[in-house]
Amino acid sequence: MTRIVNTSLMRKIKKHGAGRNLDVSACFNCGNCTAVCPLAADSGGFPRRVIRMAQVGMEQELLASEELWRCYACGECTQTCPRQADPAAFMAAARSYAIAGYDFTGLAALANRSALGNLAVFAVFSAVFSALLLSRMNPGHPNFPLFDFLPGEWIHQIGVALFVVVGLSMFSGIASMTWRIWRQSRSQGATLHFAALPGAVFSALSDALFHRRFQQCEAESDAEVLAAQPWYQRPWLVHASVMGGFLAMLLATTLDFLLKPIGSTVPPWYPMRILGTAGGIVCLYGLSIVLLRRAQGKEHPYKKSSFADWFFPVLLTVTVLTGILSELIVYLPSPTTFGHVVFFAHVVLAMDLVALLPLTKFAHVLYRTLALALFAWRHAPAAAAASVGVEA
Repeated sequence: MTRIVNTSLMRKIKKHGAGRNLDVSACFNCGNCTAVCPLAADSGGFPRRVIRMAQVGMEQELLASEELWRCYACGECTQTCPRQADPAAFMAAARSYAIAGYDFTGLAALANRSALGNLAVFAVFSAVFSALLLSRMNPGHPNFPLFDFLPGEWIHQIGVALFVVVGLSMFSGIASMTWRIWRQSRSQGATLHFAALPGAVFSALSDALFHRRFQQCEAESDAEVLAAQPWYQRPWLVHASVMGGFLAMLLATTLDFLLKPIGSTVPPWYPMRILGTAGGIVCLYGLSIVLLRRAQGKEHPYKKSSFADWFFPVLLTVTVLTGILSELIVYLPSPTTFGHVVFFAHVVLAMDLVALLPLTKFAHVLYRTLALALFAWRHAPAAAAASVGVEA
């Protein structure tokens, strides 16, 4: 089939993340990146095929590629590329472009294209949440308990509305990605059977939670570099610390809303408080290593850091720190003005974090897990697919 090359796609991708400085046009499709990639064995031409899609302007095919999300940015491909085309930076920029492509509001495109756009979206959300909180804030005595200073019921109501809006945005993005991949799979003659779907979902969730593929990627990378790194600083464990700590805090906050009256006093050994604090400490451990490595810029994937690469970990770090401080302030005999400011900042930043979930680099949590599930479903063993004759 004849295809007209569209070079505008590559230009658009290069506007995202660290892509501005990459020269993937130098790639002549030698296949070296595929040969060295630890995760390419079960997906054919990955990552070479994705690069080729961008070079010739296959935008719909690129947005419908599960392979785009299977990269864990180990940097092996970039280190061994004979043309210095930097495939790892390209994959990161392409994922950023895809996040913008799945979002119908246009906010993700604005937030991912430039530091100014990212800050503008963040500032707008912060201003809205601050205005909502200030509208019910009690400006009375500076020693007021935190939930007299900011009514817990009002925070709860804003939170519920926020989760509904963000949930709809996430659903829209997930639906867009799923439809693209499903349509692409059908056009290629793939048969998707419902019988294989539960196993595919389980596989994707276990991969995401236990970082099995991340560990596989790391185990098959440079053995000399791996041996020089202590186990507690291994990339997969650092990433797992950030993700696991964040999920623990999210679970603690959710259960707190469901199981106890808002603003009620609980002892320090209250299970949800212990879970949230432990999650925060674990998350901060991973974030501290990530930020240090980005500042040093000595190893992949930290050699080239865009504003977006810094923005999310810094935002999450400040949110966690203000959250832990707020928990300590709750047990002071009388909170001070400083305590109220910290609590106000934490509530605003936590809401920002949720609102930005489907719009920024944070969205890879959703799209990578979904892509892994769809990839596993598409490539389910024949035995599982044959167990029922109903197609998706």
